Amino acid sequence: MAQPVLLESTMHIQMASPQRVKWQFDEPAPGKELFINEVFGNYQQQARLLVPDIERAAPAFVLGGARSDFTRLNPLLYRLQAAGIGSLTGNLSGHSLASEPGAMAPSLATNLDEAQRFHAHIAPRCRTLIGHSLGGAITLKLAAQLPQVDSIVLICPAVYPDHAHQAPFGPAFTAAINKPFGFLESDSYTFLNQFRGRVLMVIGEYDGLNSQRFGKGPGTSAGNLWLAGTERYSPIPEEVNLALMRAVPASRLQCLFLTDCDHGIAAHLRSTPAIADQVADTVATFILDNA
Repeated sequence: MAQPVLLESTMHIQMASPQRVKWQFDEPAPGKELFINEVFGNYQQQARLLVPDIERAAPAFVLGGARSDFTRLNPLLYRLQAAGIGSLTGNLSGHSLASEPGAMAPSLATNLDEAQRFHAHIAPRCRTLIGHSLGGAITLKLAAQLPQVDSIVLICPAVYPDHAHQAPFGPAFTAAINKPFGFLESDSYTFLNQFRGRVLMVIGEYDGLNSQRFGKGPGTSAGNLWLAGTERYSPIPEEVNLALMRAVPASRLQCLFLTDCDHGIAAHLRSTPAIADQVADTVATFILDNA
């Protein structure tokens, strides 16, 4: 049986969150939740630790996507909690009402610094990282610094040029990531090629579409489009998914493709509980196989 959750420090642990009114989704957790406040110079951020009643694996560390707080992935994280797998997810500067005011001119590098501080609370035991969308890019940078991590879950992951990680969110960041094929200018592919653990990719069938099929240039995203009368959002270039898959040896890669789903996987899981059950089962099995 797995050990009980142990936090590296209990100085900033709370049983309740005064920020709850700012959450994107105020939904009851299926078990215990704790809140960790971290001070970063002149601002602070909060993380939520979901603690299962009976732990079957060490808690995962989760990095959410752009415009997300730590509740966006509730449909997955609550199911993992019920299955005996806890998680720690931090609010990161620049992405949600709950993270305001946050850092001045935040960037991916800022978010990585914040993530490192939160991760330290569970670092002695944490072996699994989960990255969602923009958080996938940060996850890969964090994993490269953590030799103890042996399982990575990437949910509709983004990858950005290494130089874009220093660009403040807004026009500077947009300009830094808009170069066709710029996403290949990242050392994360080299890291994945050398990574000795396992990787699970969860991708919607309408994300990562071939941009040239929809009148866009190669090495870019298809973006917003209408398919069979339904609006779809495909911000991830096809070449990103292909490059990630090629970077991981086949024996260590598992892919889960979600039908009738685009980049909005979190919303898809929220609106289709049966699919959320299946995705959570797959992720739980992936984590428990290495527990």
